[in-house]
Amino acid sequence: MKRLLLLAAIFIISLAGCATRPSGIRDPQAFRAQAEREVIASARAHTDIAACFRDTAALLPMTDLIEVSPAQTTYRLRGFGYTFEEIDFAAAPGGSAITVLLAPGVNARWRRDFANDRLAPLRACAAS
Repeated sequence: MKRLLLLAAIFIISLAGCATRPSGIRDPQAFRAQAEREVIASARAHTDIAACFRDTAALLPMTDLIEVSPAQTTYRLRGFGYTFEEIDFAAAPGGSAITVLLAPGVNARWRRDFANDRLAPLRACAAS
């Protein structure tokens, strides 16, 4: 419980530090249109990669992993009405296609934490 409260406090402080300029995007469709995008292909099933990601990545409070359809699962970090990160795990011929979306306004520290805590585990899950 203490760990969860600490993570929530760190997340809120991080958001407050990002408040000097827009970090997330309020409208979900605008987020998808404006977000920085990277696509990762994998021979693994999208459900296996999503489960591996859930178990190995350092996920922040206010994170959701949603089964959109049998062929797609979406990870979403949305807080205080703003979207900051999304990852779509989708079935594709021969495996899966993972689309990584990051709000363009996040600061350098957020980018570094995202790369270390979520993107690196995602890549490891997709490769294994």
